[in-house]
Amino acid sequence: MILLIPIIGLILWIWSIYLIKNWRYFWIYFIINFLIVTSYIIYTIYGNLSFLGHDEYGLGRLFMLFVFPIGHSILGFIIALIINKKITIASRVGKGESHP
Repeated sequence: MILLIPIIGLILWIWSIYLIKNWRYFWIYFIINFLIVTSYIIYTIYGNLSFLGHDEYGLGRLFMLFVFPIGHSILGFIIALIINKKITIASRVGKGESHP
């Protein structure tokens, strides 16, 4: 059950990419998000997380390693839905159709 959570984050990330693949700023969006997640993961693994207090077994660090990327995937999915809606409306208007 606990392994389902990272899989859901990965599915949302892939679905987000699919939704905005035709956006003109896709690569900029992709690179910025990749750099944010990569830098956070590197900081979580190698950084000084003294605000966690005494973390003898590293469970706080492990928890943070999963929470931020999954939260980032959820937020990115919501933004991808908004961008997809705008792309769809723009393409309908460009074809002369009315939008709801």
